[in-house]
Amino acid sequence: MPYTIERIQKEFTDICNRAGVQVTCPVKLNGRLKRTLGRVTSVTSNNISSPTLVEFSKQLLETCTDDTIWNVVAHEAAHYIATARTGENHGHNAYFKSICAEIGTSNDGTKTTAKRIVNNSQIYKYQVECPNCGIIQYAHRMGKNLKNIHLCTCGKCGSSDLVVVHNW
Repeated sequence: MPYTIERIQKEFTDICNRAGVQVTCPVKLNGRLKRTLGRVTSVTSNNISSPTLVEFSKQLLETCTDDTIWNVVAHEAAHYIATARTGENHGHNAYFKSICAEIGTSNDGTKTTAKRIVNNSQIYKYQVECPNCGIIQYAHRMGKNLKNIHLCTCGKCGSSDLVVVHNW
């Protein structure tokens, strides 16, 4: 069965319930998330943090393998569980890592290596190519560096002959 927001909500809730934590906030898709695959938003009042929203990138569903999606869901569930149990934001500290081990995910770091079912040129709007060494980098938007590519150099070979390609 392919992943949908309903399936993500169910799996997120199941993971939290198995850990003895009830989900009390919305679990949604966010089409604007590009640099992160998921996040838990919390508010702090009287030094006690409470989760208020769990979001997953729409891109996660559209471009990642089922294994990657499950690991991201479990990772965000670990953040939720840690905050709900203690009233504190734990980031990626030892307590957070212990929750990851408890729920069965090894995705306990700050950066998830996403296994994709599509290639990068289908995800990113721009790619920067170095014709000298062949390095390709990707970008979602036309920022200062891409607008002024003539001022940039390749991080590998130092060439200033970089080319910006618009993917769509």
